[in-house]
Amino acid sequence: MIRYLYHETTEKETREIDKALICDSDLQALYNELYVMKKNMDAAQLEPSSSTVLNILSYARSVPQHKQ
Repeated sequence: MIRYLYHETTEKETREIDKALICDSDLQALYNELYVMKKNMDAAQLEPSSSTVLNILSYARSVPQHKQ
């Protein structure tokens, strides 16, 4: 179902899932739940915390530079 949500199924798989969704209310409920979760994740504004950025910058400064 995850592959279906992300349009990663083959044409045959897509047709089979489409048919199954019409007939199976439990599968429809699962699809709807996963669809809402995917939509919410896609809309989320994600960025690292300030402390994470500072840790990365600190580490980058501590790594010796290679001169060529």
